[in-house]
Amino acid sequence: MSETEREAVRQLLGRLPSTAKRWLEAAKMAVEGWFITTLLLVFAWDFIVWLASKTIHVKVGWVWVVALGSLGCALYAIISSIRWVKKWPDRRKVYQADLEGGQVIEESYEFTAAKCFQEQEHGGLIYFLRTTNDKVFVLWDYESQDLGVQNESPLNSKFKPTTGLRIIRAPQSEIIIAKKFSGTILDAGEPNDMTVGPDSWPEDEAYCKIPWDDLEKRLNRKNKKTRKK
Repeated sequence: MSETEREAVRQLLGRLPSTAKRWLEAAKMAVEGWFITTLLLVFAWDFIVWLASKTIHVKVGWVWVVALGSLGCALYAIISSIRWVKKWPDRRKVYQADLEGGQVIEESYEFTAAKCFQEQEHGGLIYFLRTTNDKVFVLWDYESQDLGVQNESPLNSKFKPTTGLRIIRAPQSEIIIAKKFSGTILDAGEPNDMTVGPDSWPEDEAYCKIPWDDLEKRLNRKNKKTRKK
């Protein structure tokens, strides 16, 4: 790991929330949850009191019910927030392990062909690159997605895949520290409509399990929609 790569990991580590910040967020959630549930309880019980007085002509007290209910809401909010913060993965440990290990993984790829698909949610482009050993590597064009979100043409993105790619990855966190393209630009042709939902989108910067010749069949279910331009 070079000093430049080490500094990149340090910066990413510095952006992660500390334990104190995680618990502060949990405390905010607990207060907000308690307030909302208590407010709903007050409205609901007030309606019950009104309904009882109108239908069976019985006056029902509400102070003690709301007081106990508010306590129950507080306990529920606290327990829920504690469970939430415990499920929040602490990524700082793996980043720190990368810094202490001082090693990186260097990945080199050579591509022979490219296909482009356009997702239908924001019009973002996803590139599928055929490697020299006939695998399929995936790269998301985040610039095109940002353009689509801003109601601009995703096709105006400047990103173009090339025949060579070098990736520097941290072994524990698996984050991409550096990415450098080389060689000639690959012509991906006109984007194909990708009609499968987000749950079926391939992972970015990783190999795809779909064979090269099956991409159109698997990603375009013949449910044609208008491509965003």
